[in-house]
Amino acid sequence: GGTLLCSGVTGSGHAFLAAWLHREFPHRPLLLVAENLKAQETLHQDLETWLGVAQRGTGGVTAAQPVGNAPTAPIATIPLQFFPAWEILPHEDKLPHADVISERLETLVSLMASFPGKAGHSGAPRITTSVTALLQRTFPPAMLAARTRTLRRGERVDPLDLVGWLEDNGYDSEAQVSAKGEIALRGGIVDVFPLTSPWPVRLEFFGDELESLRTFDPVTQVSREGGQLTELILPPAGEIGVLKREARSHPAEPLASLIDYLPDNTLVLLSDPEAVEAHAL
Repeated sequence: GGTLLCSGVTGSGHAFLAAWLHREFPHRPLLLVAENLKAQETLHQDLETWLGVAQRGTGGVTAAQPVGNAPTAPIATIPLQFFPAWEILPHEDKLPHADVISERLETLVSLMASFPGKAGHSGAPRITTSVTALLQRTFPPAMLAARTRTLRRGERVDPLDLVGWLEDNGYDSEAQVSAKGEIALRGGIVDVFPLTSPWPVRLEFFGDELESLRTFDPVTQVSREGGQLTELILPPAGEIGVLKREARSHPAEPLASLIDYLPDNTLVLLSDPEAVEAHAL
């Protein structure tokens, strides 16, 4: 719970310090806070280099490498997460880019699964963000959990009920799925492109039984080789729009921030505290 000032750390030294902290405390979550998006991107790229993790967006995960000559401690297998700000104001009549919401929701869903005792727990998360992103409100953990659904092959699901649920959670119905946040219904087939998935997924039903889940190419609409899935996590397809609807129906429901998804033992590193404070005002 204390604060430590590390003076004289500049440039990529912030990322090196973060990598060292992760090696020394591999089971404690690590949150790195930059002053703006540009600084966050630089910090994220430098930290990827020091940790040796896969590039963000590839979906791959590799073990982190030791820093210096100290023995290698157990390392988290959760990918380095990037939690950006909306880059718009809440009152503006437009929505953030789908990739921005995708990165935000991917981080929040990953954190829900990474708490000890939760399914999918595989280590301490590491996240880069900006002070603006920290100040912006988002789904409370309980609300996001209620709006996140897991489908498994072989379970019974009414396709029409599923489409209605997806629409209530921000998905747009289209004749053909080509972008994140879209769904399409054709007979016993539901195509959906979750914001947290690199590929859209084709759900094939026999009556109410979910017979198969397969990823497919949104350009050719052809199933990908080796794209068979046993389960699929469906988070909301939007954030601001869903939150505004929720506020109208439940005005007393308090919102949350990224901090509410992190345990008390999280290590928080402020990269250039004076700049972070200036951007927070």
